[in-house]
This record gives sequence, C-alpha cells and structure tokens, in this order.
Amino acid sequence: MWGLRKSFPELATNRFTLRELEPRDARALYAILSTDEVMRYYGSDPLLAVYEAKNVIAYFKDQFQQGKAIRWAICDRSTDELVGTIGFHNWTPQYYRAEIGFEVARSHWRQGVAFEAATAVIEHGFNEFKFHRISALVAPENDGSNRLVQKLGFTEEGLLHDYAYSHGRFMDLTMYRLLRDEWLTKEDK
Repeated sequence: MWGLRKSFPELATNRFTLRELEPRDARALYAILSTDEVMRYYGSDPLLAVYEAKNVIAYFKDQFQQGKAIRWAICDRSTDELVGTIGFHNWTPQYYRAEIGFEVARSHWRQGVAFEAATAVIEHGFNEFKFHRISALVAPENDGSNRLVQKLGFTEEGLLHDYAYSHGRFMDLTMYRLLRDEWLTKEDK
C-alpha cells in the first residue's frame, strides 16, 4: 500500500512521460475511451460524455490513494499530448502481485507506445513496488495485445472461459504471467 504515504511516481522513456492523470486530461481521455475500437477489449462500454472521463480520472486517483491501483497517463514528451494510459490494478500486496492494463489512442497504434510504456512500468513494478508476479488478461482475439505481452516476456498460462462481461457478451480471457526472475533474466540478455 503506497498511496497515502508516497507521491505519485513520474516515469520517463525516450518518447513519453508517464505521470498522474489530471482533470486537464479529461477531453483527451474521453477521445480515447469513447472510441469503439479502443474499448472493444477494455472491459467497459465506450464513454458517452466528457464528465465520464473526469469520473474515470477521479476513480484512478482514489484507487491510488487507497493503495489499490496506479494508472499513469502516457504523454508525448515533446507535446504533452495524452496518447493512452497504463497501470497496475487488482494489486494484492500480501502476495506481491498485480495485473497490468493499458490502452492507446487508435491514432497511435502500432507505433510501439504500449511496449515502451509497459517496459518502464514493469521495471518500476518489480524494482519499486517489489512485485513478484505481474499478470495480464487478454482477449484471445485481441491480436495486438497478445503480441505485445509476449514481446514483453509474459508466458501464457491458460484460458479463462467467460471470465469477463463487456459489450453485452461474456468473453474468454487468456491469462499471462511475468515473474520477477523471468524479467531479470530477460533484461540480462
């Protein structure tokens, strides 16, 4: 549990600043989370109004303050444009584990945004949050996210049948895992 005792950690990559989502991000977040293609596998329906994005930002802030989750804004370093979010949820401190989740604006797909941001976030999770395990749950038909987690070094563990409900239907999800030792071994190569 870190939220009440620590300030929000800002991370940097070659192209992006990863910082806390702020109310000023509401319009840009709405533009991302109101897109059907982006939300297809997100686990909730597309947003219908900017105020809903403000509620999402407030929710992420509250979850951080309670030590239950953390969600970074992925911002272009040169323009500060919000291009997505990434973070950990379902944090279980006593088991040293959490799940990673992310979304990127459709206009920035296939540009390495999620890979670059996830690499920094995973590194932070293992080094600063002392995770032992990071999980990722991905819809089998979400080819881009499946390729991404595999490229990051995650190992497929199995299929969870009808595990989620989104867009009016039950969805299977593939469970992936990345253990700290696996990450360190990958980094040594």
